[in-house]
Amino acid sequence: PRSLARRATASSGINAEYGGDEERAALTTRIQNAGTEVVEAKAGGGSATLSMAYAGARFAFALLQAMNGAKNVVECSYVESDVTDMQFFSTPLLLGPNGVEQNLGMGTLIDFEQEALEKMKPELTGSIEKGIKFANQ
Repeated sequence: PRSLARRATASSGINAEYGGDEERAALTTRIQNAGTEVVEAKAGGGSATLSMAYAGARFAFALLQAMNGAKNVVECSYVESDVTDMQFFSTPLLLGPNGVEQNLGMGTLIDFEQEALEKMKPELTGSIEKGIKFANQ
């Protein structure tokens, strides 16, 4: 989905010294199309559900560790928040004994990321509205 945009910060190893915006754009497109790439690699014989299951299991294990006293447990999750003007957004979360202890937000976005965020807002807002409507049925 076009609502997926990778945080292309210097910590990711992608900066002006290593291709800059062109490399960021190529990597972002590849991430957005990862599910399709998995299906094509399987020649139509499956889907990318294993990746989603892994992400869910990873979050659940991290949450259980934090609830059992582990410190500084951080995982990303799609949660209701005020980080953007959209009701829900995926950001790093500090987990603790009570679940989500703090939404760590997005930090400062570079121009590439800000543009990607603006481009994804209509699709993501529509998906959020659709999800809320479904949940309230």
